[in-house]
Amino acid sequence: MVLKLALSAPVVAVASPSAICAWVNLISELEQWNNSVACIGETTAKAAKKLGLRNVYYPANPGLEGWVGSIIEALQAN
Repeated sequence: MVLKLALSAPVVAVASPSAICAWVNLISELEQWNNSVACIGETTAKAAKKLGLRNVYYPANPGLEGWVGSIIEALQAN
């Protein structure tokens, strides 16, 4: 039930490549999940894109303030 709610969230916020790997492992059908991912920085964003995620947002400079901005940008896009 918790996973079902998480899958319906418009934005998933992740702070590391290992977190994005864990998220992708939870998604049974990646092709059907089109929601957004807000990454803390470019390294995590590159990992997300490499794993097939399409709607990836990240700040120019990694950090909490930029991450929050990326979350807001992703929410506005939805």
